[in-house]
Amino acid sequence: MGPILTILADPLAIALALWILGDIVVERSGVINLAIDGIITFSIAVTFVAVQNIGYVQGLLISLASAIALSLIFATFINVLHAPHVLTGLSLNIAFYGVGALIGLRYMKSRSLVPIGIGKPILALIGVAAAVLTWFTLYRTRLGTEIRACGFNPRAAEAAGVRVWRTRYIATIIGYMLVSIGSYIYTTIYRSGWSQYTGMGYGFLAITLAMASSWHPLIAYTVAIAFGYLYTSSYALQLLYGVPTDIVNALPFIVSLAVVVIVYATPLSKKVAMPKALGEVYFREERAA
Repeated sequence: MGPILTILADPLAIALALWILGDIVVERSGVINLAIDGIITFSIAVTFVAVQNIGYVQGLLISLASAIALSLIFATFINVLHAPHVLTGLSLNIAFYGVGALIGLRYMKSRSLVPIGIGKPILALIGVAAAVLTWFTLYRTRLGTEIRACGFNPRAAEAAGVRVWRTRYIATIIGYMLVSIGSYIYTTIYRSGWSQYTGMGYGFLAITLAMASSWHPLIAYTVAIAFGYLYTSSYALQLLYGVPTDIVNALPFIVSLAVVVIVYATPLSKKVAMPKALGEVYFREERAA
């Protein structure tokens, strides 16, 4: 049980799992979430500064509040202004990078902070609970059914009585709150430090792994744990078994590709179909016409 608990309690893997789960909730509603990299970078900077200046609990609350505010901005561009998803996400990424760096450089007191001491069982429980609750919400609740309906066919969902714009707002808020919690764990438990643009790149990794898991929360959690374990143990593999550096660095990505092959080459692919309306700009008036 010891080694398994250590793998499940890896803070990097848990943070990555939460980022992927947040992306899945947003994209299951049909919205391409390319702004996630900027959100992660911004949340890490805000969490670091808030924890240093006012405390750990307040830092978590401020990180969640800022994530909700940014989710409302992103959702307004998509649902009210009907902006293209890809263009909106990439544009907001640049803005969030800059604002996060500005806040961090302006208000940080030092480059590091005291990490939170949380036991491995609690950390492992956070990761498992997040995956199970996300799966339960998406596949066993009315809200989850509406979110998936919007991502599969928003016009049919609207005809069935689902308010697409409201559902996508809710999905974006929930997704960004998960991303914020992942950023909090990354900042206060795994990294315990900050420099300009810390976290940049993890968002695109989360998008890739969400696609690799076919946007299914439980598969995504498994992929995140495997990826995190291989990533953090790469040096040990080199020292113990003499595995070449290039192979060790590529191993997490090879495992991710293997998961993709397994999912799409088996009947499992029919049960975890991708959101077909992903990235579609939806106008309610089109349905009426």
